[in-house]
Amino acid sequence: MNILLATSEAVPFAKTGGLADVSGALPIELARLGHQVAVILPAYRQTRYCGQPIKSLGLDFIVPIGSKMVTGHISRSTLPGGKVPVYLLHQDQYFDRDQLYGADGKDYIDNCERFVFFSRAVLEAIRLLDLPVDVLHANDWQTGLIPAYLKIVYAVITQY
Repeated sequence: MNILLATSEAVPFAKTGGLADVSGALPIELARLGHQVAVILPAYRQTRYCGQPIKSLGLDFIVPIGSKMVTGHISRSTLPGGKVPVYLLHQDQYFDRDQLYGADGKDYIDNCERFVFFSRAVLEAIRLLDLPVDVLHANDWQTGLIPAYLKIVYAVITQY
């Protein structure tokens, strides 16, 4: 089975809590069971210091956010052990920040916009990478729009 785990955190790339632990460990266990697994998450500033090599894939994309078009690009790494690919979605205006979700005890005011972008960017990355996906595992509120976008905006991709 081809499984893509979309998440806002995964150890060792980005962590604020338990979601990162699960998102870093579950894919490794699923791969050990024989599944083809990949992880996709935002390329936060802290991903640069995760200790895993990261390589740009030279793939750019554009995502509509309201009335504007926002660009991003994709890079690739692996979870520790090197068998599970990790795709990082870059958009510095949204993700090149000191913290993942907020500063000084307050959420970033544009978190909704940031994760609308991420949700659409995940689906663009699947298309651009031509990833075979049987199960798209969406984790927590940051990926909550992915199923809706998949059904409404990307329905042509999923028709059999």
